[in-house]
Amino acid sequence: MWFPRRSFPAAALTALVLLTSCAEQNDEGAPETPGQGAESPTESEQSGSEQQQEEEERIQQLLAEHEAALSGPSEQHDDEAAELVAQMSVEQQAGQVIIGEYSGTDAESAAQLIDDFHLGGVILMGHNIPGDTGSVDTEALRAQLGTIAAAGTGDDAEERAAPPLISVDQEGGLVTRVGEPLTEWPTPMAYGAAAAADAEQGKDLARAGHRGVAEDLAALGFTISFAPSADVTLGARDPTIGSRSFGSDPQLVAQLAQAGVRGLAEGGLAGSVKHFPGHGSVTADSHYTLPVQDASIEQLRDRDWVPFAESAEAGAPMVMMGHIEVPALEEGVPSSLSEAAYQEIRQMGHDGVIVTDAMNMAAIAQRYGGDQAAVDALAAGADLLLMPASAAGAHGAIVEAAESDQLPQGRLSEAAERVVALSLWQQDLAAGELAAGPGVEPAEELEEQLDGIEADGAEASRLVTESAITMVQGECEAQLVDEAIRIAGGTEQDRQRLAAAAQRAGIQLGWGTTVTLLGGSTPGSGEVVVALDRPEALAASTAETKIALFGRTPESFDALIEVLTGAEPAGGLPVEVAEQSIGHSTC
Repeated sequence: MWFPRRSFPAAALTALVLLTSCAEQNDEGAPETPGQGAESPTESEQSGSEQQQEEEERIQQLLAEHEAALSGPSEQHDDEAAELVAQMSVEQQAGQVIIGEYSGTDAESAAQLIDDFHLGGVILMGHNIPGDTGSVDTEALRAQLGTIAAAGTGDDAEERAAPPLISVDQEGGLVTRVGEPLTEWPTPMAYGAAAAADAEQGKDLARAGHRGVAEDLAALGFTISFAPSADVTLGARDPTIGSRSFGSDPQLVAQLAQAGVRGLAEGGLAGSVKHFPGHGSVTADSHYTLPVQDASIEQLRDRDWVPFAESAEAGAPMVMMGHIEVPALEEGVPSSLSEAAYQEIRQMGHDGVIVTDAMNMAAIAQRYGGDQAAVDALAAGADLLLMPASAAGAHGAIVEAAESDQLPQGRLSEAAERVVALSLWQQDLAAGELAAGPGVEPAEELEEQLDGIEADGAEASRLVTESAITMVQGECEAQLVDEAIRIAGGTEQDRQRLAAAAQRAGIQLGWGTTVTLLGGSTPGSGEVVVALDRPEALAASTAETKIALFGRTPESFDALIEVLTGAEPAGGLPVEVAEQSIGHSTC
């Protein structure tokens, strides 16, 4: 199985062709010409050069087609979507722009909701996932998603322009809706730690890891994962994103966000870079209140917006709009209801779907009225409304607004067209009908350019973990544990997993070196202190040895035991920790 190493923007590819096809130069750097010491090229040499240039141009075209297939709907998808939406009633268009939610594991109720209000699709949260605590009944879930996917395919099948979108938040780490037996992944910040030490390795791992996530989800019937986070975290003062971010370096985050969204597409899913205008550098949580971002436009363009701008330039199927007030854009208005915020994304070059963050979050629901907020978001520039407080209420409000011209009909049609095009693209992608995607082998000529990490599932998760673990303070490649460890802190599952990893390595429990596990932002003490998710709490922790693990998977604790017994940790800090800068490691 292959995992592409890097993308090639069209401009860079053109430059590559021009560079490789230019004339040989002399020692002064000027092109050699007949009469200046160079012989005139023979006819065969000219022919060989032309053939080389043609081959390079052909490879350029293949690469462009490969990347275009993964970046979102094509012009053909857009045209087909426009034709389908033109045949829709206002009621159908109003439903197409809504992603609803439902209660429990009753898939029939979800299908009925889609049928009744022509919804674009639904999202599954934790309470929708069948199974016992800590595990998933995959057969039941697959059947549930099959019922949802079939919604609208009965007697009135002609009303359905495209299959329902079936979405989930599956970032890895703390935000994981579908658990075991699916592959368990470390935090997204683990990719940042790997990239801080080795940029190319980090990008490869992010692409491979997100592809692995998508393959697991696609096999069950999901079509969208609202990931990856493109938020640039400010570190310890960020209460919401934390280890969900790749890190604090805008360029590092940009590279990994692009790799992540490409990886999801390679696995057959539509991804979404989120949460514009950047939730990582505000100090309040939009789940509970409306955060205010006081930075200037220039500051935001230099930091928080870098990953979104570069994703837009490279091509991404979807961008998620957060609920954050940016006075420099529009004072007193959440970005999800602000025309200026949507215009900013469009000016970056993104022409695909813009989906709102969940509209039932307190930042919106407590201030703006659920149903009217849906209309206001669409009018401002949203294409897809995620989890309005009431799907039925939002649908009715949109219909009424469109029929009374409060919401321009053209704006509603435009949003519906983008959503349908996204669905059509994802269906073709998953079916292997594009130039890249599941089951599509790249042309032989592209193998070198698309060389990457060959690993699936648990093996890829293990590689991410081993590449991320970072020695923040302490002696490198030292025998930090002799015969036994005493485990403190963490959750019961954390302690059990570390104990199991120790026993696998022949290490006894209950005495010896004290290893303290930190699960959040509260510091700890001991002979060895280990930050499991985000590393900032290590700054105020008291210990001779401080390690950042960036995950709680079984493989994470195996990697920890290896380092404690003398292996060299490979990662670097993706955020600042006290005086330690990004990229720091004592190894």
